[in-house]
Amino acid sequence: MLRTGQLESIAFFEQSLQKAKACSKRFICKVEKIMNIHPLSVYHFYHELGLTERFYWSNQENSLILTGIGTLVPFHHSTEEQYSAIEKEWKRFGDEVYIEQENCFGTGPLALGGFSFFDTYKNDQDWKEFGTAHFYVPRLMVTVTNEGTFITSNYEINDQTSLEDLLLQYKEYDDYLEQYGMKQPTFTQSECIDKDEFEPDEWVQSVKNAIQQMKDEHLEKVVLNRTLNATFSSEVNSSKVIYELEATRNVNYVITYQLKDTVFISATPERLISKKKNTVSSMCLAGSAAKGKSKEENAEASSWLLNSKKNNDEHAFVVNYIKETLRHYCDNLSIPSLPRIMATKSLFHLYTPVEGSLLNHITLFELIQALHPTPALGGFPKDEACKLIRELEPIDRGWYGAPIGWIDLNGNGDFAVGIRSALVKGDKARLYAGCGVVQDSKPEEEFYETGVKFLPMLNALGGLRNER
Repeated sequence: MLRTGQLESIAFFEQSLQKAKACSKRFICKVEKIMNIHPLSVYHFYHELGLTERFYWSNQENSLILTGIGTLVPFHHSTEEQYSAIEKEWKRFGDEVYIEQENCFGTGPLALGGFSFFDTYKNDQDWKEFGTAHFYVPRLMVTVTNEGTFITSNYEINDQTSLEDLLLQYKEYDDYLEQYGMKQPTFTQSECIDKDEFEPDEWVQSVKNAIQQMKDEHLEKVVLNRTLNATFSSEVNSSKVIYELEATRNVNYVITYQLKDTVFISATPERLISKKKNTVSSMCLAGSAAKGKSKEENAEASSWLLNSKKNNDEHAFVVNYIKETLRHYCDNLSIPSLPRIMATKSLFHLYTPVEGSLLNHITLFELIQALHPTPALGGFPKDEACKLIRELEPIDRGWYGAPIGWIDLNGNGDFAVGIRSALVKGDKARLYAGCGVVQDSKPEEEFYETGVKFLPMLNALGGLRNER
């Protein structure tokens, strides 16, 4: 067997089943440290287990990689109370699962998933499976950390569940990992054969309308998103997309969330909030400039960005908002007084890290709800900006710009915002990109900036190799 020995596995399940039934538990979780498993291989061959859901997560620091396949328990909502609803269901699951011992960060039972940008849809056809919130506890999960590689396997039990039932399920997982856990995926090359930027002239006009409203009303910033529809020569393979994004990553997350035949993919550089014990981390990311083609051009672009009044004002909205929001939940907030440069593949961003010590009894879901959307994704003031977004954007944002991530039963977790993203189904993808609009924004420049933001994802999907 690839993992623990047979006698040890028998002893674990025999003891766990007995204790779980005695405590009226419905689930059992087993965590093991192993070697020679690659998370992308486990992700790619998920269909060999007859599963239809999968999740891939590689964090910004590249210090944690997660792959979760198959659904043990789903949490799915299309309500306006999605945050509290998911939190209640997650707490209920925690009361129903038997865990033998405390596990290291990023292992054990995790809820993987995310929320929609808004709590209602105009037309949810594209996002029907995702709803306003969708999470699941995976049946099988690989975690790669600085401490090693771990397998978490989760099992549902009832009064009739026998030791043989659990051992049979365990053997199925073990056989899968042994056969496919290090097997190299093979990919067919898919090329972009058609792309259509949705109503570009109308989008530029919407930026002009937003600028005019800022002059007439109490609105300082709004973030407007636009979309690009792309068709490819064959079905887009999300494993290949992950491979491409990982190969070119620097400071971004790599995230996929697949339900049935639809997958949301994000290469976001932006964390919303993470929690580890009582320490929380967030970031302010707003204000950007395209990278150049030489060191000299890059130095000039980053210097211009650091000194741009428009971009610094835009960044200040985010810093002030996150500071004022988190001070109600944290002690000892640490926020540098000046932004620094973050360089992604195609852009420079103004970046300010945030860290604090969490007050007692504050949950990660509470922090997510309080922060989302920050002025980097919605605008400022929040309510007025979101109202204008609903008026000016013709296509639902869905999970674009919304919180996506994971949480454990101790309330630790990490959530990013789903920008630099695409919704993929078959050979078609819809890409999303946005920009912050303030009074002195120039619509044509904002259009160009969003075009640059499309490129990394478009290329990873199988797009235009000659574009930066």
